[in-house]
Amino acid sequence: MLAYILRRLLLMIPTTIGVTLVIFSLYHIAPGDPALIAVGSQSDADLGAASDNESQIDKFRREHGLDRNIAIQFLDYVGPLNLSADGHAWFSSPRSERVVDERDVPGDVGETIAEGRPAPIEHLYETSVEERATLDELVTVLVESPSSGGDGEASAAAQAALVDFAAESPGQRDKALARVFQGLFDQRLGGPTQEPVIQRVSGCLTAITGAAPELSEGLTELDGPRHEVRRWFAWYYTEGGGDRTTNSGEKPYGGLLAFDLGEEMQSGQSVREEILKRLKVTVPLSLVAVLLSYLIALPLGIASVRRQGTALDGGLTIVLFVLYSIPTFWAGLMLVLIFGKTGTDLLPILGLHDKDADPSNTLAYAWDTVLHCILPVLTLTYGSLAYLSRQMRAGMLDVIRQDYIRTAKAKGLSDDRVVYRHALRNSMIPVLTLLASILPILIGGSVIVEFIFDIPGMGKYAYEGLLRRDFSIVMATTIFVGVMTQFGILLSDIAYSLVDPRIRLH
Repeated sequence: MLAYILRRLLLMIPTTIGVTLVIFSLYHIAPGDPALIAVGSQSDADLGAASDNESQIDKFRREHGLDRNIAIQFLDYVGPLNLSADGHAWFSSPRSERVVDERDVPGDVGETIAEGRPAPIEHLYETSVEERATLDELVTVLVESPSSGGDGEASAAAQAALVDFAAESPGQRDKALARVFQGLFDQRLGGPTQEPVIQRVSGCLTAITGAAPELSEGLTELDGPRHEVRRWFAWYYTEGGGDRTTNSGEKPYGGLLAFDLGEEMQSGQSVREEILKRLKVTVPLSLVAVLLSYLIALPLGIASVRRQGTALDGGLTIVLFVLYSIPTFWAGLMLVLIFGKTGTDLLPILGLHDKDADPSNTLAYAWDTVLHCILPVLTLTYGSLAYLSRQMRAGMLDVIRQDYIRTAKAKGLSDDRVVYRHALRNSMIPVLTLLASILPILIGGSVIVEFIFDIPGMGKYAYEGLLRRDFSIVMATTIFVGVMTQFGILLSDIAYSLVDPRIRLH
């Protein structure tokens, strides 16, 4: 038995990864953009804010890794290695904010030239504190304008020092380039006093890299030194290695296999902590509903079999089928109308507590919780008890027709002893099968019930995440239900062997 359980638990790992792949694919196939929803710039947004919204959307996508290759996104989510910018230093991340545009050349029809959009270039993660201080000092001297007290000889010495620093190794070259380009970014406006500084920085870059981007005369006349700045950034983004940076290594491990469910896209809260908080609401409610369903359904199923063909059996059948056919959302709304403010006003209908409930008064607070839970539990219970009762009846009817039951009756055993001693145990197998579906409901909660009664449980959390197209919430809640389904199937198989000794697990 133990070996079988361990084998099944190990099989859950690849199964869960397969479920993750399916959910991940469906999420990306489905229409809608989480960045658009988060920024609030749907198709009816005003045109005046379009450019600002676009920059916010790009920033949102970069922050949450939505600009990366879809395969990298999946591997990053599965883990255990974190592939994000703050992830394992074995990997690098794209810098999609560093964009190169093709610009028309004045006077040359059909000719274009690449210009990079100047963007802040921070120190590379692998740059030590001492190296950062040295590079900052050298670049500060390099970009200091003579009109503001700068020394030409000092600038030349700083350039020579930067070239020597970059010549030590390719890694040192990349560190120096990042800081020099940040200095060039500071001169991106290209004013009259900045032109000589831009030329010095350009000369320094040429000395370090051996490159000299070709300039357009027409664009130089039009934009001045800004064109040279953009040409250098285009070179850095395409040939200088500025399109990617090595990950920082601050958080090397993450993803599903590291039990990291990520953070909510809009609030930044931990999804794992939020799920644990909401499970404290969902599990007690669902557990009470499941227990009530079994406690009511099993006796009803047995009574229906023992009174087969009577008015009691017919009445129970009609009532249970009617209950089973009533939609959950309709039943919940009817209970709200009947027992809420618009009806008898006998029971509270929203949340788990009144606004003025005092947690310090334990008994009153607990009673207030019980009153708030009556309608949700009733809504969760009625449908499942009807289904369980029918399953129990069908299982019992099949068992009492078996030869060993007729033999027990022929020996003179009472009906109670035949039913409860010999028939009940074997007729439980169809009911135990339902554990595979009950456990996900128990943990995952009911979206409809929690939404109607405004209960902050797992079901409502999943619904809110779906409305916001929040990747982390949708993935975590759906995968969680998938894992609980696998545990439910395993518990069903174990229960089979306990109920029926003929079943052995190998």
